[in-house]
Amino acid sequence: MKRKSLAILTVTALTCGIISGCGGSTQTATSAAASAESTAAETSAAESGASETAKSAETSAAASSSWKPEKDLSAIVYWGAGGTTDTCVRGVINSIPEGELEKNIIVSNVAGGSGLVGFQQFMSADADGYTIGVYNCDMVLNYVLGNTDIDSSKIVPLACIEQDPYLLIVKKDAPYDTFEEFVDYCKEHPGEVSIGDTGSGAVPHLVYTALNKGLGLETSTVAYDSSGDSVIAVVSGECTATVAAPGVAKGQLDAGEVKALACSGQKRLDAYPDVPCMSELYDEISDMNILSWITVCVKEGTPDGAVSYLQKIFQDGAASDSYKETLQGFGFQSVPAMDHDEMLKFVADQQAYYESVAK
Repeated sequence: MKRKSLAILTVTALTCGIISGCGGSTQTATSAAASAESTAAETSAAESGASETAKSAETSAAASSSWKPEKDLSAIVYWGAGGTTDTCVRGVINSIPEGELEKNIIVSNVAGGSGLVGFQQFMSADADGYTIGVYNCDMVLNYVLGNTDIDSSKIVPLACIEQDPYLLIVKKDAPYDTFEEFVDYCKEHPGEVSIGDTGSGAVPHLVYTALNKGLGLETSTVAYDSSGDSVIAVVSGECTATVAAPGVAKGQLDAGEVKALACSGQKRLDAYPDVPCMSELYDEISDMNILSWITVCVKEGTPDGAVSYLQKIFQDGAASDSYKETLQGFGFQSVPAMDHDEMLKFVADQQAYYESVAK
């Protein structure tokens, strides 16, 4: 069946709020005094029970593999259009192989509260497979900060669709060309440097926190609805710098309107090999490994059949050449293939690191 064209609905809510085998056992007690007839009856009953169990498992597996959506699905992005999450969610949906997606996926942007407004809307939806959400670095940080009590046990990851270090971006004519010069400038002008991000519950803010704590800087932050907005704010001079995923800043980097001074990971970006990692320049932040990462998910309790169907189409989309080209076109790294358990372990490791920086 030919996939219907993607319907895109952008709904921006500016209100700020803080708003994860069936096993069985059969016990058979055989009395030494039992008659052969009784033993035969018990054996027959056990065989009958095993047969029913096998039939039940087969029926369940068949139901799981045959689940198909009967109506359009909804995908909620918790930030504004044009940001990293929005770009990747729309990109992976458009890359789902022809014939696998039999209904439309309508994308809605619900911004506010560092992602918590949209996240709350997602968590309020039925766990029926028809509402796709996002579980990413920002949601884990919000949990670490105590802004939400919803952790990874409440969601089921479907696919990892992005994983990159952030870039520290400044205006093209800024009076510094290296990260070291930027740090010196911040120290010489305490309280004057403003760094744009998407709120205190967003991971770019964690980079700001790590720099202030680790290097003794005194910078302030300005919150925007999306990373795209914060990059534009740097271009206009509204803020001094921003911390953004590479894809969001690529257009302005290519146009020469901004320049990248450093990245926040342990490994340089393939697309920007000359941009050093902050961790390689200062011993005080040598353990910095702050990544932008995104998984698409459904709520815990979603039927197994729906989970299997959605995991397949989204993982196929994420692994497709089309999506790889989309990522490369925006300066993103290729996404590492991870199964359900690997995604949960990655999330747990990231949470532990966030706790070490934020607390």
